[in-house]
Amino acid sequence: MRSFYISIIFYLISVTLLSAQETENFYFNKAKELRSSNQFDSSFEYFQKAIIQFGENNDSVGIAISYNYLGLISNNLNNRKNALKYFYKAIKVNKSIKNYDGLIGNYNNLGNYYWSEDTKLSLQYYQEAQKLLPIGIRDKKSAIINMNIGTIFSSRDEEFFNYDSAVYYYLNSLESFKAIKDSSNLSSLYHNLGFLYEEKGNFEAALNSFKKSVALKVNLKDQFGLANSHMGLGNIYLKQKNFKESLVQYEKSLALAEYLGDPNRKMNLYSNMVKAKMGIGAVEEASVLFQEYNHLRDSLFDSEKMQEVKDLETKYETEKKEAEIREQQLAIEQKNFQKNLFLGLSLLLVVLIISTIWFFLQKQEYLKKLKNEEISNMKTEQELKELNAMMHGQEEERNRIASDLHDRLGARLSSIKLLFQSEQNETTSNLKRKLLDNINEAIKETREISHNLSTDMLTRFGIETALKDMVRTINEAEKIKAEIAIYGLQKRLPLEVERNIYHISLELINNTIKHAKAEKIILQISQTDGEINVFYEDDGKGFDVQNIADSGMGMRSIYARVNTINGAVYFNSKPGKGINVVMTIPVEERKTTEESNTDNSVKSKMA
Repeated sequence: MRSFYISIIFYLISVTLLSAQETENFYFNKAKELRSSNQFDSSFEYFQKAIIQFGENNDSVGIAISYNYLGLISNNLNNRKNALKYFYKAIKVNKSIKNYDGLIGNYNNLGNYYWSEDTKLSLQYYQEAQKLLPIGIRDKKSAIINMNIGTIFSSRDEEFFNYDSAVYYYLNSLESFKAIKDSSNLSSLYHNLGFLYEEKGNFEAALNSFKKSVALKVNLKDQFGLANSHMGLGNIYLKQKNFKESLVQYEKSLALAEYLGDPNRKMNLYSNMVKAKMGIGAVEEASVLFQEYNHLRDSLFDSEKMQEVKDLETKYETEKKEAEIREQQLAIEQKNFQKNLFLGLSLLLVVLIISTIWFFLQKQEYLKKLKNEEISNMKTEQELKELNAMMHGQEEERNRIASDLHDRLGARLSSIKLLFQSEQNETTSNLKRKLLDNINEAIKETREISHNLSTDMLTRFGIETALKDMVRTINEAEKIKAEIAIYGLQKRLPLEVERNIYHISLELINNTIKHAKAEKIILQISQTDGEINVFYEDDGKGFDVQNIADSGMGMRSIYARVNTINGAVYFNSKPGKGINVVMTIPVEERKTTEESNTDNSVKSKMA
């Protein structure tokens, strides 16, 4: 009988314990289910009930996990103060029971919490989590934490950017994701490594990483990621001057951007495709893309400029028609030329063959002797040419200013002095009138000389005011028509950049006025994230770009100024075709919030 009662008691105790466990599991699982469906308020209540049940059963692990979830939900609800409180409660419980696996997750979540507001503290918590990782174990936690640390070291913040550390942590994370076969994060890591290699100038490694990223994203059907990685490949090919391949990649990215409805990516792609088109000499296509880029940029950021964009479209259509007329005239001239071509072709071939053989025989020995020396000194000689060109331009400017001061202003002041010293019997009013006339002329000449200097105006009012003033002066002379359009310059550029853009523009305009016999000049300047684009063209007689680039002092001066500000310049011109010039100048911006070359999945959250 006694044994019967004891068995009844044990049965009741086991039923009670089982019922309590089922209750706490119900609350906990229900809370996770609600959180997964973004019902954060209801999920929060169920986690609180689960904590009470875990406490009654002395389940410290369950309590710590629930506190961690409450911190994540509070963060989702933008209650950052509560989020921090629950994360620290989870850490306190996990420390008390030495639950290092739980602490790893808590520290990682704190790193995510401080990511946007205190990068230094965020890195410290990620490193605390890394210290607790088991040695030699490659799991998802190890992969995520190494990736998060690598992301901080690859940021554009100079305080934290460290190329070697970023690559080290990314490669560690890569091995872990390979071990668990996580293709999604692997594709993101390959993309980020490609971006790092590109920044370091290791283009082959960058191409390899971007291609691996593309292969994985194709299998994942990750359209957004594919658009990102194809754009990364295009950027590498553009830097390698492989313009055709860069256009292939940009076209793929553009198609995906249109499918996804991503106008910001389309705008950046148009900007890069303009450079690639100019690189292969497709000037008209580059002009159309430049027009599309301006149209899209204005529609996104500056609706008040829409009328200017329409005017720009009209201008391009007019230029297109003019280009078609010129092409028709050229076709007629070519037909006439072909009639006489056959007669001179045979003689020309004979002359070329003889000249080639003579040149080869004369230069063969000479080239053998100087080959190694030329290779070692080629870079230095080019730098000296550019420096001499800049110094020559500065010397000419000083001589011109001295001549203006001596011949114009000096002569005017001398005439005023003679009027004062004159002993002729002139009336006071007549003398006063002559003096005032001469003084007014001296003031006018002083203003013209000051305007030619223009450094003060540039320093005080900026590049936009200085260039518009210069264009106004050109138009007032009524010898050539000049147009200027400036987009996106919301604030002043660095003074060194403004001065070089101004002087390069002045050099191009002076060359047009002196040599091109043009009727029209167009100057466009626009600013995108981290970059200034300058587009210059005239309808003059044009020239052979290679011959001028090798011998023209003005061209070398332009190259020297562009190199000074780490920019790039592309010239396109043919005799009778005018000139098109595109310049890109980087403008440093430390942190961006919208568009970046890293995937949106770069920072993984871990509960």
